[in-house]
Amino acid sequence: MVAGKKLHGQDQIIVSLAVGPVSSGSSIEVKDNFVNRVAEKCGGAVVRIQTEQKVEIPSFGNADIFSFFFGIKPEVNQKERKIKGQGSGFCVDGAAGVVLTNAHVVQGADRILASFPGKRVALECEILETDEVIDLAALRVKDKSQLPLPSMAMGASDTVKTGDWTIVLGNPLGLQNTCTLGIVSSLDRSTGETGFDWMRHPLIQTDAAVNQGNSGGPMLNEVGEVIGMISMRALFGEGIGFAIPVDSIRTALPSLLAGKKVPRSYIGVKMAMRDDSGREHAVVDVVLDGSPAAEAGLKVGDHIAEVSGRKVRHFDEVQLAVRSLPVDSRLKLKVRRGEKSTTLVVTTADIRRLREASPASPGGRPRVVILP
Repeated sequence: MVAGKKLHGQDQIIVSLAVGPVSSGSSIEVKDNFVNRVAEKCGGAVVRIQTEQKVEIPSFGNADIFSFFFGIKPEVNQKERKIKGQGSGFCVDGAAGVVLTNAHVVQGADRILASFPGKRVALECEILETDEVIDLAALRVKDKSQLPLPSMAMGASDTVKTGDWTIVLGNPLGLQNTCTLGIVSSLDRSTGETGFDWMRHPLIQTDAAVNQGNSGGPMLNEVGEVIGMISMRALFGEGIGFAIPVDSIRTALPSLLAGKKVPRSYIGVKMAMRDDSGREHAVVDVVLDGSPAAEAGLKVGDHIAEVSGRKVRHFDEVQLAVRSLPVDSRLKLKVRRGEKSTTLVVTTADIRRLREASPASPGGRPRVVILP
């Protein structure tokens, strides 16, 4: 006998099992809710990522000194050592063996293994390509005989609302098949707010428990669709985790699967909001030397009043305009400098120029720890 009922707004299933004569009222209650349904549906596609990286060991005359600082005593004549790391990931194409994770999880790795639940042997993977700007990496399982693999569906993050349920699956601290539950705490977050001022890309904030090792794992909605990828958490504080929206992942994925870098536009300014006579304006705070902004004549202290003919109320609107343009596009900015207004045309460049320059991030804003 199977019956259904409602409990706290969630469907419950009661299953009565009868073997021989059973007295009235005797039943075994099997509870069912959206969390365990999602965990059962998607858990098989969540992987534990293990990495190995060879590092050279400097020549020390006294091995005890090396042991004191690094916690490991090198063997005699040992020239290199393997450093191991771990994180999470999830399979989005079981037929092709495509696994997604964070770029920082596999950065610099010489060997990458993906452990699927139920498989005794970890599967070796190759990196198709990475997008360090949004912290995304696409991997592919090398052994084709293991295909197909369990996979999960990607949803849409543009329909996500604050307060929606979030289910995080992953391997925090190496504890495989861990499931945590929370809600979407905010949609109005960006990488700029987490300390990465030069690359203001959207993030979803959640209060689901996120710990070291969750990086690269999926954040799912109540029907088991991926709405984000866990990327980082707050260093100071509890219940503050951040995920890359799945729409950002979907946009970058075609390039990564083709083994190509994702082109990302930038102009090379850091902006801030400044109060002037009771009104806030978007003001240029830093201009990178040799950047498109510097070449166009933008200066520190410039007030950006319009971008492509639209009034600017917050500097995020300038960042969004730049991010939406292809590389080598022309962007028209109306700038106020003192009492004068002028129009400058900036040609966007690929953000890889910025990453290669590796400028130090100025300012004293709180930083966010990236989970290894």
